[in-house]
Amino acid sequence: MPLFHLRTNRDLSKEEADAFLEEASREVAGALGKSESYVMTSLESGIPMTFAGSPEPCAYVELKSLGLDREQTAPLSQRLCTLVEARLGIPSTRIYIEFAAPERAFWGWNGRTFQK
Repeated sequence: MPLFHLRTNRDLSKEEADAFLEEASREVAGALGKSESYVMTSLESGIPMTFAGSPEPCAYVELKSLGLDREQTAPLSQRLCTLVEARLGIPSTRIYIEFAAPERAFWGWNGRTFQK
């Protein structure tokens, strides 16, 4: 049930956005060792944003996943920053990432939750 959501002030065409989201889906699944069939990706581009007082390209990423462990966040940060920088041209120094590991009872899908 990983969710990858990226917001950026860069304007992206539909084709650029779709290609990026497909790659992000594969990358998140691989990085977390989860089936891509559960990964959701979303992107908001062309939104007003600044970073360090500058409107130069920047991004805010959210990655939520059940069972996400503290030790996974540093390698995930490196991997996701590399992806965003390589594909969208946004320097890693202008990317923030928020990681979250919701409780299983607080994530719903298919009319139920992931609580055991």
